[in-house]
Amino acid sequence: MGIALQSYRTALVTLIAIASLIACLVFTVSRLLDVETDLRSEDTHTNLWQITQTQFEATLLAESLAREAAHETFTDPEQEPNFRFAILLSRLAVLLEGPQGHLIEQLGRMGDLKEAYLQLTLAEPLFQGRFDPATAQQLRSQSRDLAYELRDLANKVMLLNREQGALKRSMYLRVVFESLAFIIGIVISAAFLLLRLFKGVHDNKQARRLLRQEQELSDLVINNISNQGIIIFDEKLSCLLWNPGMESLLGVNSDSAVGRQLQQLDPIFSKPDMVLSLTQAIQDTSAVFEDEGISPLGRERCLEINCFPLHMAERSLGIAFIRDMTEQWLARKQAERQNFDLEIKIQQRTAALRQAERRLIAAIETAPDGFAAFDWTGKLLFANEQIRAAEPVAVWCAEEMTLATFLRCFAMCEGADARLNANEGAFEGLELELMIKKDVWAQLSVSQVDGGTIFVRLTDISGYKRAAQALQSALDREREMTGAYRSFVSMVSHQFRTPLAILDSSAQRILRRGPNVTQDELNTRVQKIRNATSRLTRLVESVLNAAKLDAGRIELNPASCNLVDLVGDICDRQRELSSYADIRFDGPKVPVQVYCDSMLIEQVVINLLSNAVKYSGETPAVEIKIWMDGSRAYCSVRDWGIGIPADELSKIFDRFYRARTAAGIAGTGIGLNFAQQIMHLHGGEIQVESFEAEGSRFTFDLPISNVDQSQQAA
Repeated sequence: MGIALQSYRTALVTLIAIASLIACLVFTVSRLLDVETDLRSEDTHTNLWQITQTQFEATLLAESLAREAAHETFTDPEQEPNFRFAILLSRLAVLLEGPQGHLIEQLGRMGDLKEAYLQLTLAEPLFQGRFDPATAQQLRSQSRDLAYELRDLANKVMLLNREQGALKRSMYLRVVFESLAFIIGIVISAAFLLLRLFKGVHDNKQARRLLRQEQELSDLVINNISNQGIIIFDEKLSCLLWNPGMESLLGVNSDSAVGRQLQQLDPIFSKPDMVLSLTQAIQDTSAVFEDEGISPLGRERCLEINCFPLHMAERSLGIAFIRDMTEQWLARKQAERQNFDLEIKIQQRTAALRQAERRLIAAIETAPDGFAAFDWTGKLLFANEQIRAAEPVAVWCAEEMTLATFLRCFAMCEGADARLNANEGAFEGLELELMIKKDVWAQLSVSQVDGGTIFVRLTDISGYKRAAQALQSALDREREMTGAYRSFVSMVSHQFRTPLAILDSSAQRILRRGPNVTQDELNTRVQKIRNATSRLTRLVESVLNAAKLDAGRIELNPASCNLVDLVGDICDRQRELSSYADIRFDGPKVPVQVYCDSMLIEQVVINLLSNAVKYSGETPAVEIKIWMDGSRAYCSVRDWGIGIPADELSKIFDRFYRARTAAGIAGTGIGLNFAQQIMHLHGGEIQVESFEAEGSRFTFDLPISNVDQSQQAA
């Protein structure tokens, strides 16, 4: 391979030298031809002569016209103006239309000369006869101007001639230097080619000498290899070389083997595999195979035969190396028998292990917990269906499950820590309680055995967590209710104290005055007693309602009732109690039959209406509205009172809770909670819209009991 590459490089360098020689010759001849062509091209001296002659004719015409204007007599016809005009016109036409035209156009004077030529052409009829002195003088002036213009043009051409001469001299000098460089290149290339020629002759002699030495060495090696047979054969499978190693293998000497067909020397060469391998070697294809047979001594024998192509003196030959592999062959057969016995034992042991593995897998598959095993690199070995069905694993590890990806599946679960995102080592002894999804908890345990196998167990602890959460929730509720009841008792005791004090003071006043009490004062005191009694009654009812809710003794008895009449009666009663309030009722003119417990809904409306009056200041204005939408009837209570802060709207229906805007106003915090519980029993809910200092709107809905009425509303 190295020799072929060196030969390729040598040939490439030679070709480059030849190409350089040819290129230098071509460039030298090309540059000389360019110089010769430039020398043969028309010089600017000719152009200068043409312009000067035209200028001379214009001057002669001007002189002739001057004499004509002076009425001089012409002795020679060639001096007459018409003759001089014709000569000038022809020379000017040659100057404009000939090769000199390109030069004039290059100098930018073509337009002026064409204009002068046009004026002369237009004045041609004047030269056919006699003309007056004024005309002659005018034509003389034009001829003189043309002569001046041609003089300037000649000067420019002369300057251009000088510039072009300098450029040509520079170009000729460059061509001389380039020619010298190309000649030097030709000399160098020729010298290199001569050196390559002499070196090639020397290398050829050296190669022949080395070839003879290699031939002698190869004959020596082939003839002295006794443990390996070597044969060389031609395309007809005739033997060309038979070394002593073949004599010891097949018992045929080289004198009787060379020149004969290989099939005639030994039956081994008649076998189809041998014939095919020898033929493929002639066709440039190598072949290696083993022949198992019986030696001439009657023993088992194995020969390794290697056939390779061989190219000598432009001939396609083949060479075969034959080696006795009997000892290795017998050892290999013995090893194969032992391997077969070992494989039988391994298969039996493997079957037992697989049976034990199947039993273990069956036990793991039927277990309620999820199990998975990974090797020390994190590759999954086994995972049962319970662990694959876990929601994070099914979503994030559907395509590939490794230990790292498996642990990262749980990294976003509640209860996870940074160890789940660690690459290695941090999971030893890992045990976490994770919330996989809402209300579903699992305990993740990761452990590693001495062999490097990592086991993962995922246990569902949702029941335990729910029980713990229920206990904690009950404990929190108990603590909350205890605190709320304490606050409620404190508030109720204060609320009871006020009406009781009113009752006591009014009764003492009546007793002290005795018969001196006037009828008006008696009426006032009795009214105060009645108001205090009514307030006590409401407080007691609130406490009783709270007790009923806690005991679960409120029963729902739904029936069809007219919501318009129910709310209208409540509004009338509230007007009697709160005569100072502006209570407006806006309802349909037709009955609105709803399906509800009228007694409980009455308490809801009373609570909402009384709250609207109570929290609307000294001159309360309240609007109650009823309307239908589809199969539902809606009732809203709107006031323009103190309103509810936005951050307290979500707590306003909690038991015993009162907004901060209600400070200083009597109340227990039970009414809205009781009303909301009643609506929950009806399958509905009270909606509230409120802005602080702008008022509130409470809305609830009930199902319509009359189907026709529902369709009419829709």
